[in-house]
Amino acid sequence: MNDTKRKIVIGAIKVFSKSPAASIEEIAESIDLSRRTLHRYFSGKAELITEITRYTTSLCLVKTKDAVTSSNDPVEQLKTMFLSDIEDGYQFRFLYNYTESIYDYEESSQEFQEMMDIFRNLLKRLSEDNLINTKYPLDWLESFYFSTIDAAINLIQKDNINENKIKQMAWFSYWNGITGKSENAN
Repeated sequence: MNDTKRKIVIGAIKVFSKSPAASIEEIAESIDLSRRTLHRYFSGKAELITEITRYTTSLCLVKTKDAVTSSNDPVEQLKTMFLSDIEDGYQFRFLYNYTESIYDYEESSQEFQEMMDIFRNLLKRLSEDNLINTKYPLDWLESFYFSTIDAAINLIQKDNINENKIKQMAWFSYWNGITGKSENAN
């Protein structure tokens, strides 16, 4: 992907994360390009969204793999993944706002499926090691994870001055929610 195309993709992710119905004109304006220039790279909004979905999926997979290889401790792996997902909130939000059904997308995207398999295997490992409450089903743990991240992203967009505090509160909330052991939230 060349620099201009990447600039368009990244700019569009930011615009769409704040305004999902944004027009091509708004995207072009946000990155100081003309609509005509943007159309040299993408024929329309649908093609741009398809490219962004590919780009964000690939980026999120890399970040997920990095989180898992960052430590041998599964709790640290989950925490690293969680904080990274908040940090990369634009990409995270795009994937969940622009895929009609995350489960349908998982079936059609090898990279997305791989990312979710890594995430789910980590949750299973934590459960098998009794590090999280084993009474919670995997789909609840997953849904709670994504909704907590989304809440943190919303707050950061409103008040990015307290970004680190918001990220830590979100992690504390998630970890306490899946373990019931608030002393392990650090």
